[in-house]
Amino acid sequence: MRHGTVWLIGAALVGAVGCGDGGGGPSDGDEGARLATQFERLADSVDGAGYSPTAVALRHAAEIVRLTGHATPVTVSIDGASRSFLAVAEQLEFPQIQCSWPSDTGTVTPGDTVSTDPGGGGGFSPAPEPPRQGECTEVGTYSMRTLIAWEPEHMAEVVRLVADLGSGEVSTGVPDVMTGLPTDTVPDGGSPAPPEPVPGPSAGGGGGGGYPGFMGEYLVGEEGIWFAVEGKQTNAIESLGGSCASDRATFDWAEFSCESARFGYAFSMRMEPLQVIPETLTDPATGMPPDDPGNGPQGSHTIAMTRSAVDGVRLRVIAWAPPPVEPGPPPEPRPLPPDSVVTEPPSAPGA
Repeated sequence: MRHGTVWLIGAALVGAVGCGDGGGGPSDGDEGARLATQFERLADSVDGAGYSPTAVALRHAAEIVRLTGHATPVTVSIDGASRSFLAVAEQLEFPQIQCSWPSDTGTVTPGDTVSTDPGGGGGFSPAPEPPRQGECTEVGTYSMRTLIAWEPEHMAEVVRLVADLGSGEVSTGVPDVMTGLPTDTVPDGGSPAPPEPVPGPSAGGGGGGGYPGFMGEYLVGEEGIWFAVEGKQTNAIESLGGSCASDRATFDWAEFSCESARFGYAFSMRMEPLQVIPETLTDPATGMPPDDPGNGPQGSHTIAMTRSAVDGVRLRVIAWAPPPVEPGPPPEPRPLPPDSVVTEPPSAPGA
């Protein structure tokens, strides 16, 4: 169990997740659009609470529901109790790209300066440097599968898995493609490494080519957010064919074609809470968090689902543009808020 001086930013989700009560959306004749609207409202609330990566993932979920047009009833076990949830699934086949950025020469171009001391000696300093454009090369294709399941009455609980194709265990190195497509970068002045062979996606499963394992998330509206620290899952495409609500979808910097699909999923995972302290709540003098008010997530959960067929979509990349700006530090393996302090983040056993 993790306790201590923590303040969960997810506590601001109290009532926000429960806003997806089925009212106020499109008519019941368009189930996909109605459910997508609920996810978008939930994403807005989560974003307003400061948890932007999860908000992005929920908007991605909204698009999957909209493209699928409906949700599939499934049974999810939470701490041994069987629960009726709804679910959709996705296979996302996105380009593996490597990008490099030119080295900084430190040269100031005439005309790109601003006066810092007008009338006092003509001192100058460089103007803010515009973001540098990268040179990106496609070196293969990765495939990842996602499962999103939720409590249908109020959408007060949401379970997400992002997995490599086939079978796998929990891994901290799996990118959450629902929050943004990964990009490989090389140092300034360097050259992209020779690409590793990337197996193509197959209808029956098999490795996705570079990100073995899976990550899991459990969002509870009145309590907070948990992440998987150990567990196993299996996934496979059971059937392909049919049209989506739209034949195109865009995520991040790539455009995809859409095809209906049915997936088989099974998983079991142990979840522990992610405890996050908004930077605005730390003591400015010491940088330390406030005392734990006791409203953060507590304890662990075990979540499982026996083999179940879930309707969804297969999205295949048809066009992409390189990310427009130079990247910052490598992203966290978990979708953490951009301006937060994390204490005792969950880690896989033996890590």
